[in-house]
Amino acid sequence: MEIELDEDDIYSGTAPQMLSRAPYEGCALPLVRQITFTIVLGNGVEAEKSAVAANIGALMQRLRQMAPMAKTFQLNPMRYRVKNHISSDYFAELATQLFQLVRHIEYGHIHTYRGIPGLHLERVHNLVSIEHATDRCTGAFIGLAQQNAPTLESLSMRLPRVCLATGIIQNTNGVYISYPRLRTLCLWGGFRDAKEPLPVFKGAIPFPSLRYLKLLMSYPFGDDIFFRGNVATLECLRMFPQVPTVIMLRRYDVFTPQSHPSLRCVSIECYDNLVPSAFATRTGALQFFLNIGTRASVRHTSMPVLGAELIGEITLHNNYASIQGLSLGRTTLDLWQAIALIKALPLLSELRVSPSDIGTLPEGISLDNLPAYVVSTFAPMGTKFKYWHIDTGVGEDSLKCVLLLALACPNLVYGMSSQFKCKPYCDAMRELLALDMFKPYAQRLQYFRFCSN
Repeated sequence: MEIELDEDDIYSGTAPQMLSRAPYEGCALPLVRQITFTIVLGNGVEAEKSAVAANIGALMQRLRQMAPMAKTFQLNPMRYRVKNHISSDYFAELATQLFQLVRHIEYGHIHTYRGIPGLHLERVHNLVSIEHATDRCTGAFIGLAQQNAPTLESLSMRLPRVCLATGIIQNTNGVYISYPRLRTLCLWGGFRDAKEPLPVFKGAIPFPSLRYLKLLMSYPFGDDIFFRGNVATLECLRMFPQVPTVIMLRRYDVFTPQSHPSLRCVSIECYDNLVPSAFATRTGALQFFLNIGTRASVRHTSMPVLGAELIGEITLHNNYASIQGLSLGRTTLDLWQAIALIKALPLLSELRVSPSDIGTLPEGISLDNLPAYVVSTFAPMGTKFKYWHIDTGVGEDSLKCVLLLALACPNLVYGMSSQFKCKPYCDAMRELLALDMFKPYAQRLQYFRFCSN
């Protein structure tokens, strides 16, 4: 549900009447879950703050009448800028009351010169989710997370400094915080000073129900606190394999074969920060994380760097048969590497890697009879394989590689990418299908499509 209001109407008390006229007259939307506000700047009404608070309260009551099930509040990211002290105070009251009205907060795209001073977040309780994606007001929102810890199910925060993560675990008095219902935790943005000591929290189990953990930042602690008490619940992990992270994972045996049996998705976002102090070689780093991928429970894995080494490891050994999704970023592979990879992963349904070209032709095989060779030698294979996500633009040789693989994999019907427009590639595919080498298989390939991710 989208509503546009002038700030003067909100603060002066006329907004509820406006929402009682067309197009909102008689409006009751029982299924609306999210309210998106666009606040148009006015002249800044001069009024007593107590009167403004009452007027905002009347607006909240009208919104609840219109959308009794709304649980998410989101401010339009481009249309509000706090321009003076009076406007800032009024807006702080508006934001505070909106936060009290709902169960989910998305805050991070409100453009202000000084954040929103004066927010009374201590009045906001029983939140289910908090999303904070800005460097402003971070401390206040950490406090908000602490006081809503008993009810929070999702917490997503940008932390400009790693040391701020301590506030997620304990309050200023040193008391540990517990999040008994938290299912999703996403922390990102902060990088640590190498001289900064890593805190340790003995005995704390803050996240006993955690299912999804995303740590796209330097690992902030000296222990395994994110992984305690959730051995049976953790399903998805995304993280940077930096030195402190690797040291912690190895020291505490976080991923022994017996631990975290529910883990389904492992995404290792970057290898660039792995250094000899964590591993003797990059191959050692690769092997450490591949050991996680060999577990029978893991279904999806993402390792965008060292992709070539990973492909070689997978095709050489048959230890990864449970993998259903594999992301290798901008790694490229030719037709024969793709065939070998898919043969080694019989359950693979989604692959994120870019095709390069056909590669070296087998002896005695020409380009014209290559489709017949692929069909007779390899088809059907990879019967679960449906989606090929391509992260870079592709040329004619790459498109031929895609079509040839589709001949071998009967259910491969989607080439997906957010990097290029689909129509030119669909047109190029149709031109390729008109070539003599593909004409006999045009009907078989007619359902293959390029589409956006």
